[in-house]
Amino acid sequence: MVDIDILARLVVAAILLWAAAAKVVARDSERLEPYGVPGALRAPGYYGLALVEAAVGAALLAGISFAAVAAAGLGVLFTLALARARARGIRRLDCGCFGSKERGVEALILRALAFTAVAGLAAFPLELSRPSGQALLVIGLVVLALAVVVLAALVLALYRQVGLLTLRVGPGVALELAEEGPPLGEPAPELAELEGAGPELAVFFSPGCRLCRQLAPGVRALGREGLAVHVVYETEEPETFERWAVPGTPFAAHIVDGIVVAKGTVNTLEQLEQLVTIGTERVELAAA
Repeated sequence: MVDIDILARLVVAAILLWAAAAKVVARDSERLEPYGVPGALRAPGYYGLALVEAAVGAALLAGISFAAVAAAGLGVLFTLALARARARGIRRLDCGCFGSKERGVEALILRALAFTAVAGLAAFPLELSRPSGQALLVIGLVVLALAVVVLAALVLALYRQVGLLTLRVGPGVALELAEEGPPLGEPAPELAELEGAGPELAVFFSPGCRLCRQLAPGVRALGREGLAVHVVYETEEPETFERWAVPGTPFAAHIVDGIVVAKGTVNTLEQLEQLVTIGTERVELAAA
């Protein structure tokens, strides 16, 4: 008999302990934001997850019977969380498990499924020296499931490429109309998050907006680069949409020192960056 379940236990334990240690070292609870976790719950959820991973990993090393089942449950949880993030339009994120590096969500889902499969093997070992008919059936089902997952990943990748092509053939610059949005050169309408000092970007999203979901990771990236970004959701602040005269979404306004210097409906991250560049150039020309 091949003790493959023992090997699987060791592999799963190493992965969980490594992931827990990486989270503790990084101390970045904001990594839970793409998964839709509310701000107040991110820190306790982040460190709670690291604690659970460490506990399950230690239990696996100790040979506790239910630990492998718990690890498989964590794998299912990780897979569902990643699938939910992808459904929200997030294409790349840093899961925080193995260092700080953003990866495609599809690749992370495949990795989570692989982890779940290894944990399942540790929880429900198969006799490999003399496989029974039932064991062969299980192996066949696993192989078939993996084939379906790979096919689904390829379809998602194709869908992504079609979406990117559609965006690239759209308008090259943001659509800026004088009668839409707040007046240029005037103080920005009331918005609680605005600081009124330095460059800021207000971005307006609405539910069911495919372009909004695609732009969301890029907007977060601009925020990480140092630009003060304020995202307003129509369902949460409908009165703000009215004050800003938002014609549709996604809509963005570049504000410098409390003054609107650029605005427009955007379809791509490139258009959003151009809108910021236009606003910056206008401020520089006015100061010259």
